[in-house]
Amino acid sequence: MANNYECNLKVLSPVYIGSGNEYGASEYVSTKAKNKNGEIFDIFKRINVSKYYLSLNDDEKDKFINDLSTPNFRLADFDSKIPNKYRIYFTYNECKNNPGPNQDINEIIKSLNKAYIPGSSIKGAIKTAILYNSLDFNDIKWFMGKFDKRNNSDSRIIKSIFSSRGGNDAQSSVMKFLRISDSTAAKKISVHDVFSVMAKIPFTNEKYSRDKVVITYLETINENINLKFNLSTNFDKKIYRTLGIDDKEQLIDLDYIKESIYKFSKEYIKHELEFAEEYDISYLSEFYKTQEKHNTPDKPLLKIGGGSGFLATTIGLKIKEYDDYNGTAFFENVRKSAHHKNSYPYCFPKSRKITCKEKTPLGWVQLSINEI
Repeated sequence: MANNYECNLKVLSPVYIGSGNEYGASEYVSTKAKNKNGEIFDIFKRINVSKYYLSLNDDEKDKFINDLSTPNFRLADFDSKIPNKYRIYFTYNECKNNPGPNQDINEIIKSLNKAYIPGSSIKGAIKTAILYNSLDFNDIKWFMGKFDKRNNSDSRIIKSIFSSRGGNDAQSSVMKFLRISDSTAAKKISVHDVFSVMAKIPFTNEKYSRDKVVITYLETINENINLKFNLSTNFDKKIYRTLGIDDKEQLIDLDYIKESIYKFSKEYIKHELEFAEEYDISYLSEFYKTQEKHNTPDKPLLKIGGGSGFLATTIGLKIKEYDDYNGTAFFENVRKSAHHKNSYPYCFPKSRKITCKEKTPLGWVQLSINEI
C-alpha cells in the first residue's frame, strides 16, 4: 500500500549543500540592487566571463587578459558595471566582511541556477533520526563490542536495524521503500561568511577560542524560505516477507518518522545548549533556546547539509546518551578513534560552524507533513 505526502521545509538557519564547485573574484561583481519596494541591498552578480570577454574589442581583450594574470585581480576593478545580459544569476550578500580577491565562494547545489535541497540529503538526515530512535543500550553494547578503532564505521549497526540478516544491504533495506523527492527551488540564494567557534583547552583564561580563524564563504538557502518536497512510503507484505524485513514496517511509518526526528533533534539541541552554556557562548544559547521551542512532535526540526558535523550524521549522540546514563566509556573510545594521536582532553566535537553576521549555526529546518 502506497502512502503519499506533501511536505514543507521552513528554513530556520542558512542551509548549505555544496556542489563541489567554487568561484572567485574574477567571476563575479559585488554591487547593489533595488527591489520592487525601492529598498537597496548588496548582491554578488555572477558573470558569464566567456560571453562577456567575447563582447570586448581587441584592446579591451588584451587589457582583460593582462589584468587577469595579475595577483588580486577583481572583475569589478576591470568593469564594475557589467550589463545584466552577462549575468548568470545573483546572490544576496549577507557577509559581515566581503571575500578578498583570493578567497573563493563555495557554490550550493543548483538546477538551472536555482538552489534546492536534494532528496538524498533529506532522506539521510531522516535515516539518522530513525536509527537514533531505534537503538537501545543492548544495541550499543553489541556495536561497541565489535568496534574497531582503525575503522569506526557504523555500517554494521545500520544494517542490523534496517536490513534483513544475511541480505544485501541496499536490496534488503526497508529504507528503499521510503522515497523522498528533491525540494522545490529556493527563490533566494545568499552568501554568508562562516567561521568555526571552538572549545578552549581547560585551565586557560578564555572559555572558547577563535584563534587562527578560517573564514569560508558559502552560498546558502537563507532563513524564512519555505520549500516543498514529496515523501512516499510503500508497504507490501509479500515483498517485505520475501526480503526478510516484515518486522521493520514501523521504521517508515509516518508517525514513527516524525517521532524519531523530534526525539533526535531534542537530544541534539540539548547537547548544543550544554556546549553553549559550558563555554559561555551566549548567541548559541539564545539560538538553541528558540529552536527548543520550535521543535514539536508534529513539526519537528531537522539538521541538514554543511555544518551538521559528527553528532548530526552518526550514532554518536546515542552512544553519548548511554554514557551519561550508564557510566560507560563508549563515547570516549569513539572520540579517541576519531582523532587518533591528535586527541584532545575537552569537549568533542570541539567546533561549530557559525555565520559571522547573524551568528547562527548552519542547516536547521522545520518539517511539516500533509497527506495527499
